[in-house]
Amino acid sequence: MFHRRRSEAQPLIGRALAAGFLIATAFAPGAARADRRIYSYDSATPVTRKMTESGLTFVFEKTLMGTRVLGLVETHDIGAADVRPASAGDIGPGGLSVLGPGAHEHDVYEITRAKDGAALIRALCPGSERAWLVFGPIKADRDLRVDAVGRDPLTGKPRLCVALDYSFHGQWALPPPDLPQPSRADPFNDAPANRRY
Repeated sequence: MFHRRRSEAQPLIGRALAAGFLIATAFAPGAARADRRIYSYDSATPVTRKMTESGLTFVFEKTLMGTRVLGLVETHDIGAADVRPASAGDIGPGGLSVLGPGAHEHDVYEITRAKDGAALIRALCPGSERAWLVFGPIKADRDLRVDAVGRDPLTGKPRLCVALDYSFHGQWALPPPDLPQPSRADPFNDAPANRRY
């Protein structure tokens, strides 16, 4: 899980679960597969390594309008969380001003409480009931900063909990999409099934 030390047996289990999560997320029903990508990042600073030891892997979609993050998983471990798009106004008064002047992070996602989301919120923003991740540009071969923002439990105002820095590790190769098959609704259509090889 996020921010916890893993046992010697966990890396193999974690890799299998991580791969399963990524494949399931990348090929969820209704997915525009050609637009889905999976990038892995290594934790680049001591603070980031403390929060996500082995780095993070992101599943996202590239569209004409930009990038949309669909989920994240701890690379080589068993932590996984879902995020949903949000706006700076959802964070509270001042929005992204908590990041400070000159920040390049602007894409806001709320961490859901599903899967390990509640543990991730506690790890990144202790005391906060809700937390958001604010992403910088997600591009191949470029480092990434992700800011965790929560609400101060006493004042209710937004606060920057931690800035996480990652170095680009690589892109997962996705399997090709299934070939279209002949319709079997027509009893006279006896065309053979399409096969890739």
